[in-house]
Amino acid sequence: MIAVAMPSEVADALVGEKLAIRPGIRGSAAEITLIGITVAATTVSILQGPDTFLRLTEIIQHAFGKRTGITVQITAKGEKVYIEIPVDSGGDVATVARRIQDALTEEDE
Repeated sequence: MIAVAMPSEVADALVGEKLAIRPGIRGSAAEITLIGITVAATTVSILQGPDTFLRLTEIIQHAFGKRTGITVQITAKGEKVYIEIPVDSGGDVATVARRIQDALTEEDE
């Protein structure tokens, strides 16, 4: 599991689909920030199931992508990674999901 601070709407959807749990009061190991959008954040522990990161990407795209497109900033292990999530559902969401997963789970070298 990875503790990640993210927009509350996204966290609620992941918890509702049983892809994340609320860890109680605890700091996060990583943070997902949606650039250009002000939303409340909450921390959840993401369960690393086979479809978790694909659903995370789809939820972000569905909840926020309609506005003008979305740039996701992931901060993990002190580094920032910027990932574009396509606005339309025809974009390659699986590739974006893999980039998000890699950014959040990359092992220290």
